Amino acid sequence: MGDLTIPEPPRLPGIATLIGVGGGALLMLALAIAASVFELQHDHEVQRQNEDALALSQLAFDAQSLASRLRALQELGAQPGARVPIVDSQLRDALRATDDDRTEWEKRVADGQARNLPAEARAALAKLDSAMGVLRGAVALPPPADGPEGAGGAAANSSAATVAVPKAAVATPAGNGGTASDAAYLAAVDAAQGTLRAAVQASADHATFYGYTTSQLAAGVVTAASAVALLLGAILAALVKRTRHESRVAIGVMGQLLRTDPLTGITNRRGLDENLPVEMARGKRDGKILTVAMLDLDFFKRYNSRRGHAGGDSLLRTAAQAWRKQLRPTDTLVRYGGEEFTLVLPSCDAEQACQLIDRLRPLLPDSQTFSAGVATWDFTESADALLRRADEALLNAKKQGRNRTMVAGREDQISLALSAG
Repeated sequence: MGDLTIPEPPRLPGIATLIGVGGGALLMLALAIAASVFELQHDHEVQRQNEDALALSQLAFDAQSLASRLRALQELGAQPGARVPIVDSQLRDALRATDDDRTEWEKRVADGQARNLPAEARAALAKLDSAMGVLRGAVALPPPADGPEGAGGAAANSSAATVAVPKAAVATPAGNGGTASDAAYLAAVDAAQGTLRAAVQASADHATFYGYTTSQLAAGVVTAASAVALLLGAILAALVKRTRHESRVAIGVMGQLLRTDPLTGITNRRGLDENLPVEMARGKRDGKILTVAMLDLDFFKRYNSRRGHAGGDSLLRTAAQAWRKQLRPTDTLVRYGGEEFTLVLPSCDAEQACQLIDRLRPLLPDSQTFSAGVATWDFTESADALLRRADEALLNAKKQGRNRTMVAGREDQISLALSAG
């Protein structure tokens, strides 16, 4: 496993941004709900106005029908002569029906006046009621007969009887302009049509803003607010997703910092404790050899005394950076502690490890040397046991005079360096 590279910590979105976007989305959602409630109330009000307008329209049509019937009865009785032979039962039935219509008309007028109509519609209704009263007065029909006999008894006794129509019921000519009943009839019809127009106007949904109706405006507000709320919600979701992703990246960066030596930038002891078991498990699974080497700078305390701690730190950084360039991507260079380093070399035997170590020796500045101990894993021992064998080989190398490499189990084979320390 190669050395860790620490990425730059991510910049997370500010909490104010998240609150602002989320608050905006909630505000737009509340606006959409408020506009929806307003539109429902407005639609209910429009429906009630339409019902009132429909009742007013029906009243206007009934007024025209009643005026026509009154006019027909007036014409029926207004024949030449003071007395007109009319079948008594037919006339009484017609008068009774007219009286029933008048009673129903008065109920409708009272119901219409009780409704919450606009001022124009109420004025038209009052004018229509007055015109119908004038028409009834102009026609001046006799009241219907009451009681059982009036209802049908007289007709049974004398089917050919006559009814005397008063002279007042016969309208007199009024010049070229027609009779007074004609004028009253036309006035009633005109009032009925005016009431119908007022009903239609009352039911119309008037434009309120630049030609748009209240319902259209409310629907537009709902649509716009909902769209903005969805957009802000999508932005908030994207920000939250980004925050989670970058939080995971930040956690990964912190994990790498915990596994990285701050002085040299290579893996530290904690990283070795995590990585070595992973490499051992991979080697056992794939059946590939694994070698570990322990490297220790010779006479490092003496070097520190001559160059100071800053010089010692510079030597450690130079060694780590130079050695890392000679390793494969799968190899791991670890600062084990102080001036001691560890190499984890997958798919590498002891001879190959020694050759690599020999290539690392001339890379140190100021003719600095190091001692090394190498141990190859036997596929059964633990990571601590493997490191302990490599460390024992390193101690043997130091005992043999330093600046050399010792292989665990081969203490009789010594690889000397090119230069003395």
